[in-house]
Amino acid sequence: MTLSVRQIRAFQEVAEAASFTGAAERLNLTQSAVSMLIRQLEEELGIPLFVRTGRGARLTEFGIQIRPTVLRVLADLQNITDGAADLRSLRRGHLRMAVPQMLGCCWLPPVLAAFRSRFPDVGVSVLDTTGDRVVQAVADGDAEIGIGPERPLANGVAGSFMWNVPMQVVVSSQSEHARHDRAPGLEELGQARWIHYSDDFSNLLVRTILTQHQEFGQQDMRVRGMTTALALVATAEFMTVAPGYASLFEETFGVRFLDFEGPASRRTFLQYSRDGHELSPAAQAFLDIARSAGPRGARARD
Repeated sequence: MTLSVRQIRAFQEVAEAASFTGAAERLNLTQSAVSMLIRQLEEELGIPLFVRTGRGARLTEFGIQIRPTVLRVLADLQNITDGAADLRSLRRGHLRMAVPQMLGCCWLPPVLAAFRSRFPDVGVSVLDTTGDRVVQAVADGDAEIGIGPERPLANGVAGSFMWNVPMQVVVSSQSEHARHDRAPGLEELGQARWIHYSDDFSNLLVRTILTQHQEFGQQDMRVRGMTTALALVATAEFMTVAPGYASLFEETFGVRFLDFEGPASRRTFLQYSRDGHELSPAAQAFLDIARSAGPRGARARD
C-alpha cells in the first residue's frame, strides 16, 4: 500500500470544508484533481471515505475514525518541514568540531564568538585534541568536522584546504638566539636538541631542516602536547617548531618565536569531514566564517 502526502492532505481539506470545491480552493487545485486524489486514496484503502452529496461531501464512519490519525500525521510532517527550515536558517542544530588544543586556545575563541553572535540557537561541542588525532576524531564520528594541520587521511575521511599557516622556531627567551632576535641557521638547527610533539611534523623536520640527519638525536625529547613542549623549551636548551599563532603564549612560557626559512616554515591546514557526507548547515556556516578568519599570518590560498 502506498499513500501519498498529497492524498492525505486532500482528505483533510475535503473533511474540513465538507466540499470538494472548497478543498480545491484551499489546495489551489481543480475540483477534478482533488476528486482524483480522494478516489486514489479510497482505492488504496479499499473502503469509501466520503459520502458524495449534491451539496458537498461528508465523512463515512471509517473516515471519521481515521481523521485523528490523519491530523497527527500532517502535524508530524509539518514538524519535519519546520525542523528542516530551522536547521537551514540555523535557528537550531549542533556544531561538533575537533581542533588541536593550541588552535583552540589561540584562534578559536573570537571566531566562535562571531559564529555564536550570528547563530545563538546553535549548540556547540569542541573536541580539543592533538593535531595527530583530529582526523581520527572525524573518522570515529566524535566530530562532524575537524580543522588541523595536514595529516594522512583515514578511511572515509576527506580533507580540503583551509589555510597556509606560518611555522616558527621556538627558543628559550634566555637563549642567545632570543637576545639577538634571530633564528638559528640550518647548521645550528641540525645540531640543536629538539622537543617534538607530533609524529607527522617530526618526520617533516627530519626531511627538511635536519637534512644531514636520519633521525633525532638521543638527547632530544618527545611529548604529546604543544603546551608541554613550549614549557620545556623555556627551561632548557631545547628548540621546537610551532605554528606562529601560538606566539600568543610567548610571555606565559618564557619563549621566543623566530622566523626561519625553508620548506618547513609554512604548514598546510585542512578541514576534515566524512567523505561523501553533506555538511550540516551549522558546520557549513562555521567553515564559511573560519576560512576568512584564519590564524595570524595564515594565507587563505595555498
